[in-house]
Amino acid sequence: MTDSPLQFLVTHGSGPLLFLVLVAGGLGLPFPEDPVQLAAGVLSHRGAMPLPAAIALCFAGVLCGDTVLFFTARRLGQALYTHRRTRRLFPPERRERIQGLYAKHGSRVVFVGRFMSVLRVPVFAMAAAEGMPFRRFLLWDGLALCLSSPLVVTLGYLGSASVDRVAKGVGRVEHFVALAGVAALLVVLAVRHAREKR
Repeated sequence: MTDSPLQFLVTHGSGPLLFLVLVAGGLGLPFPEDPVQLAAGVLSHRGAMPLPAAIALCFAGVLCGDTVLFFTARRLGQALYTHRRTRRLFPPERRERIQGLYAKHGSRVVFVGRFMSVLRVPVFAMAAAEGMPFRRFLLWDGLALCLSSPLVVTLGYLGSASVDRVAKGVGRVEHFVALAGVAALLVVLAVRHAREKR
């Protein structure tokens, strides 16, 4: 295993540390969620905590980070786009792209945003700034987390002997999960549309 944040977390990590790093990562600090969740799986495999506890800890840590981000962006409101610390997240082309996605797909964009690490923070922050109800945000973010968090933690658990290789493959797996989630969402919308037409 190369010297990396993942190695550090596996070597020195604990439940409380992983939780805090996940909350900080949700706020946009440079702590990617996937290595932290992989580390939780590895630590679980090594007996530090049961696998269900590792999954619950990661789910709660990510959701807490997302919630703090949501309410911070809600407090900033439209100033989110001009504030010196946040405006770099919203260059005009990115802002237009995300607004177009919201106009077309509504709050379901939060679900898809969970799987797009580059757009996750801007998508969630814009949801808050544009007035999305917190319950709706929590619903879509929570549904996406129900797919992503158990998957990544379990990958860390199953691949603890070769965790670096697993870490490299997580991005590809998340893309497949995102595609599966979007496909499931489209099926639900198609069924709902068909029922409304009757």
